[in-house]
Amino acid sequence: MSENFSARRQSIKMLTFWLRQAGYGVVGLALLGTLWTNLYTLAQVVRARTSVPWADQWVVVQDLMRRAHGEPLWPILWSPYWGHRLVIPRLLFLGDARWLSFGSLTWLTMLVQGFHIALLIVLAWLLLGRKSRALFMLATVVVLNLMLSPFQMENFVWGMQTMFPLVFAAATGAFLCLSNRFLLLAIVLGIISSFTMPNGILVWPILVVQSIYLRRNWKVGMTLAGIGTFVIASYLWHYTRPLEMGMGVGGMLRHPFDAIRLVGLILGSLFRVTAPVDAGIGLIAMVATGWALVRALSRVCERTWFSSLFALQIFLFLSSLSLVAGRLTPSCLNVASGDPLPGRYFTLICLCWVSIVLLVLSTFPEPAWVVSVLFVCLMFASMKRQLVEAGDWADFFRAADAVGSALLMDVPDEQLLSVLWPPKTQRGELTLFLRQRGLAMFHESRANWLGRRISDIFPIRGQCDGAIEKTVDLDGSSWRVTGWAWDTNASKPPDDILFTDSTGQVIGLARSGLRHGYIPGFFVELQQPPVLHSRFSHSEWLGYVKKRAGTEGGLYGVFRSEGTVCTIK
Repeated sequence: MSENFSARRQSIKMLTFWLRQAGYGVVGLALLGTLWTNLYTLAQVVRARTSVPWADQWVVVQDLMRRAHGEPLWPILWSPYWGHRLVIPRLLFLGDARWLSFGSLTWLTMLVQGFHIALLIVLAWLLLGRKSRALFMLATVVVLNLMLSPFQMENFVWGMQTMFPLVFAAATGAFLCLSNRFLLLAIVLGIISSFTMPNGILVWPILVVQSIYLRRNWKVGMTLAGIGTFVIASYLWHYTRPLEMGMGVGGMLRHPFDAIRLVGLILGSLFRVTAPVDAGIGLIAMVATGWALVRALSRVCERTWFSSLFALQIFLFLSSLSLVAGRLTPSCLNVASGDPLPGRYFTLICLCWVSIVLLVLSTFPEPAWVVSVLFVCLMFASMKRQLVEAGDWADFFRAADAVGSALLMDVPDEQLLSVLWPPKTQRGELTLFLRQRGLAMFHESRANWLGRRISDIFPIRGQCDGAIEKTVDLDGSSWRVTGWAWDTNASKPPDDILFTDSTGQVIGLARSGLRHGYIPGFFVELQQPPVLHSRFSHSEWLGYVKKRAGTEGGLYGVFRSEGTVCTIK
């Protein structure tokens, strides 16, 4: 009897051992897969960099014009825009225009996101590193997987969106600083979060609660409460919210079931099944997280670092409520597609799931292995969709960069220019301001190529394959032109395309690196690329040519990093 019991016990130990080894293997593979996805995402961010304004960035150009015309700085910074007081973002945009000629701020967005990732990894180490290196590695995989997820590409590649990563990074930093007794730094980060986006003001009551939980001196709590009250009161002074957007606090109180389901939708949208299913998943996760948080508060002995995670989760929950109040309506629950929420909200969504995984791993380490490994597998099941999303957003902004050539050349391609900013007259006025000040695309080197001889700009080295495939007559004086180009020796497309007249003078510009007939947001032509170049990925270009009398000119591909051009034939 005892021998059978010992043998069974030994078998269970062996099974547990091999299960753990399998778990380590899954974590290792997940780390490799995550790093590959991260590199792909970052490559798409680099490919999508553009200084051509899109959508709300034209409103920023209006702010720049108002400031240039002598309007006081403070009213510009303080004026609400669609429910936001963009004090910190507007300062960043003004600084960008002053010192960087209103170029792309994607580098700053990724820097802020990298800083936030570092904070979360530090928090994971403080919670898990001393207990289990394996759990810490698992947490790191989740942080990297979610915080650099292509689901956040709208925020990564649109220069307007630095505010979305910044508000959450500053809040996380404030909570960690208070845990580590860096009160002054916590206050500074709290102010940055507050004047970046509306949900940032929620930091202050949470910091007060965190100081009480940490049993800090009463003066700390009073200081945070006093500063927080002043910040919140100043933010709300003459604050206005678009009534047509969001449920509002009153609407949430009148329709609590819809409000709760919308919070569930926010959390569950990571899985992108259908809106009702996502809302159900989110509600289950929300209830389970609440139960785990209550259990953790009663079991955790080390309050210092757990208080940061506790504060972060409360902040994310309240931020979700503020999103429902200010942006979402019950109609989102009936969206037929699997994308009921815009991509800009996925920084919040991904951070929510990171905090949930950290909570589970730090509170229930044994069963957490199974849950977390399943979660990682689920994330990789959506990898194909994430990669497609990364490519689509990169292609959109690459095409926006190409359409910027129409602004440089003053070509009236209203069909595509309206995608950048619909009001034609206003767009023309703002473009003139950018041209006069040498800002945005007018500060780029391509703005100085027009009218110059190709031999005076670049040395010509060799030949590339390519051709013009389609031309569209716009106004009798210019064409929209599409085609393809590829350097077979370097196995890559040129960065830019230049058109010249018979004398070698540049009369047209184009951007390369697109897919054949597929530019999300601009146009999609359901046709296969010609066999001649179907094997060349992202070899298409889009641009514009001014009509000139005389003989046919030339076509050249520009390689910016080398400072050379090839003749396209």
